[in-house]
Amino acid sequence: MAASDCFVSVVAPLSDDADIVDDFLSELISVLRENYANYEVVLVDDGSRDDTCEHVSKVLAREGGIRLIRLTRHFGSEVAITAGLESVIGDYIAVIRPDSDPPKLIPAMVARARRGEGIVAGMRKGSRQGEGVVTRAGAKAFFWLCNRVLKLEIVENATAFRVMSRQSVNALIQMKDRLRHIQTMVAYVGYADQALEYEPISRRGKPSGRRLFEAIDLAINILVARSTHPLRVVSWMGLSISVLSLLYVGYVLVVYLSGADLPRGWVTTSVQTSILFFFVFLTLTALCEYVGRILAEIQDRPLYYVREERSSPAIVSNADRKNVVTRSDEE
Repeated sequence: MAASDCFVSVVAPLSDDADIVDDFLSELISVLRENYANYEVVLVDDGSRDDTCEHVSKVLAREGGIRLIRLTRHFGSEVAITAGLESVIGDYIAVIRPDSDPPKLIPAMVARARRGEGIVAGMRKGSRQGEGVVTRAGAKAFFWLCNRVLKLEIVENATAFRVMSRQSVNALIQMKDRLRHIQTMVAYVGYADQALEYEPISRRGKPSGRRLFEAIDLAINILVARSTHPLRVVSWMGLSISVLSLLYVGYVLVVYLSGADLPRGWVTTSVQTSILFFFVFLTLTALCEYVGRILAEIQDRPLYYVREERSSPAIVSNADRKNVVTRSDEE
């Protein structure tokens, strides 16, 4: 199958992107039209409150190969990407963020994926622009913890920009985890992947990045959803404090039986009580996080709800070709 004949699907999450969606689609469609005879663009609107959908509707009226999936509310970009991945039919699927990822790199990434690498992930060059000093320092500490201690294999400068083979996408969408993080999910699936360094763009004229509390929330979700190590660490800490407390009780008994003139000891008692309460509440915090996630999983609700779908005719040079497979090992 020639490169220009492979069916390429592009998934792009949208959220209040009315100011950039026209330029993004114009550039993206131009790249796809020049390189592929068969393609589709799946835009997933993640509860936009501006006129993003109106802009997309105008493009739908004049361009082929575009679909719009509108979610009922804001579910988060990871869920929006999942919604797109579950509906695409391409041989190779690109995930791209409209505000920061350059569409011109898609052909090179698809070519590398076709050579057997399966997944080609974008890697940000340089520093994490658009993020504060505290956020960048916290990110470095988080990635060190994940890779050196928790063994989660999270690449520090990896982005959402990636190209995946049909087989890897089929495997990925079988995972129904409610806490979605595509990068760690792809690593768990285990398909061969390679990094492609690139310089992110900024369609809004300024670097984009996560705010501090958004980064903290994402870090907690990754740790809780992908590892039981926090519970194990808290367990060992609690056991250690329990042993120390038991030794302290023995010490108190020895001093008491020796007949020594004991002071009231309110300082020691206060310190001991404070330490014990610290670890009790730390344990409760970890347990609450996991219990909350367990509750979310056992409710077994859909990851998202679709308000409506709009589409223009797909760009397919051969209407008889088959692009939907039922097993991840089919080609």
